[in-house]
Amino acid sequence: MLKHITLVQNLSTDPKSVYANEVLEHLTHHGVHVSHLQVLGKDCPVVPKEAACPDLVIVLGGDGTFLRAARKFVGQNVPLVGINTGALGFLAHIEADKIRLYLDLLIQGKYSLESRMMLSIQNSGQSAGELAPLSTEDLALNDVVFKNANPSQLCRLHLYVNDTLVAVYDSDGLILSTPSGTTAYTMAAGGPVISPEVDAISITPICPHSFSAKAVVVPFNKEFRIQSDPKNQDVVYALDGLECGILKPGQSLVVVRAGISFQMVNFEQVENDFYSLLKRKLQWSMNPRWQSQEARAGEIVHTEHPPQSILPS
Repeated sequence: MLKHITLVQNLSTDPKSVYANEVLEHLTHHGVHVSHLQVLGKDCPVVPKEAACPDLVIVLGGDGTFLRAARKFVGQNVPLVGINTGALGFLAHIEADKIRLYLDLLIQGKYSLESRMMLSIQNSGQSAGELAPLSTEDLALNDVVFKNANPSQLCRLHLYVNDTLVAVYDSDGLILSTPSGTTAYTMAAGGPVISPEVDAISITPICPHSFSAKAVVVPFNKEFRIQSDPKNQDVVYALDGLECGILKPGQSLVVVRAGISFQMVNFEQVENDFYSLLKRKLQWSMNPRWQSQEARAGEIVHTEHPPQSILPS
């Protein structure tokens, strides 16, 4: 039974606290103690001691807010559930107009916990053998991204898998992604979408200057070392969209699967199935002809301007 919940509210997406007040009123009415944290924009939540170890965290915001909150609570193995008041909401996929429905499911215990793999980084500096200690600030739920500090220039990145040189990329950068992150930057860069049930890591070059440089999917139990070419300028690296450091020319960073997993709340409703989310959020494989037929049958609700087929009827 849930006794203590921490609510993380992004004021940029709920400025008048309409949804936050609805959550607070509903939970307190059912005897749940709520610690209320507020953030603005892309700020990370500051978590006081009394809010640090709840039974559950509810995030009011978009996927960015969800990711930043996850970094703060993963060390306590606290599960998160997201209510989307942002733009897309793939991780924070509960729609704001269904708040009470899902709060009731939480209160009744009608949910399960789903483990999601994470990545961790260890800065090897000049030598791959001297690894820095791991902290929760070195974890990524979605991805680790490498880019030239000068966005107008290519960078050359050497990829080693278990100390074997696999590829040298001349590109805008490189993305190492968990399955959870493949529906984010990886997908936008032309990489694969991987179901969260699959234990794998995708490696996707960003705008590679080669037709043969394609995304690859690798088993999770490997060690990945990304080395900045000695002739490079500085290369920045970011975890879940937060810039974390710089690789000087010749320096390396090691990326491995983290020793801990992230806990997400999972509901059994059909609309929360991974493949349903792909179709609903990203218009996955939606043929305009099928859409028209299903819309007439009342099975799909279209946006105001549905995509038009370029094929002859």
